[in-house]
Amino acid sequence: MTIFRTTMLTLLLFVSVETFGQESDSSIDTARKAVTVENKIRFRKRMRFITNDQINQLKDGALLVRLQSKKKSITALRKIGKDHLADKIETKQRNYNVKIVSAFKTNFNFCPTYFFFSDFSQNIRDRQFDKVIFLSDSLFADSTTKFNQSNFLIAEFGTIEQDTAKYFSHNSYEPAGSWSLKPTSNYYGGPRMGYGALIIKSNQLIQLRRPFPYYVRTFDSLPIRRSPNKTVKKMNKKLYKFYKKNK
Repeated sequence: MTIFRTTMLTLLLFVSVETFGQESDSSIDTARKAVTVENKIRFRKRMRFITNDQINQLKDGALLVRLQSKKKSITALRKIGKDHLADKIETKQRNYNVKIVSAFKTNFNFCPTYFFFSDFSQNIRDRQFDKVIFLSDSLFADSTTKFNQSNFLIAEFGTIEQDTAKYFSHNSYEPAGSWSLKPTSNYYGGPRMGYGALIIKSNQLIQLRRPFPYYVRTFDSLPIRRSPNKTVKKMNKKLYKFYKKNK
């Protein structure tokens, strides 16, 4: 009888512990999900605040458009005697830059625009505007153009970069060998990109994040490519829409 009682007590204790373990696991999973949702909501609120500030600063400031000169490549080709190829690249890039400037002059009125070659990127970052040569509609140096505003963002035609920043999601316990567990912090990042677009970046040339409408695709890899005119026009429309929504 004593053995029977002992056996029954052991079984009851095992069932209780097992049930408690399952309930604990369920509680932990629920709490973990709640923390994850809370972190994501907090992150989204923070990003909305940041992007609202960015769009207001842009509306009250200016957009500086960075144009590629390919100066280094052209100079390197001339040094090895490939002037014909250098001339071809120089002409092609110049024609493309003229189209970009024309597209902004015709289709963009969200804020004032200024144009500069990528050679002056560091000066722009350092706010050394007196050392930057701003360009006319024909890409000639325009000594009459002066820029001294504190609020500005930078735009350029290029390739969307992957958002490599990591954001805290939740804590968990992961296997660490020898039947042990170790506390682990989990993070999530942005999606992989890698396609051509008109991109808006910070005044330090750092790609912006959603919900700011920071890019418009050009569909470079497709047979029907979006022209600079259509791309800039679409960007202008997206900025106005976002501004009115968050004003």
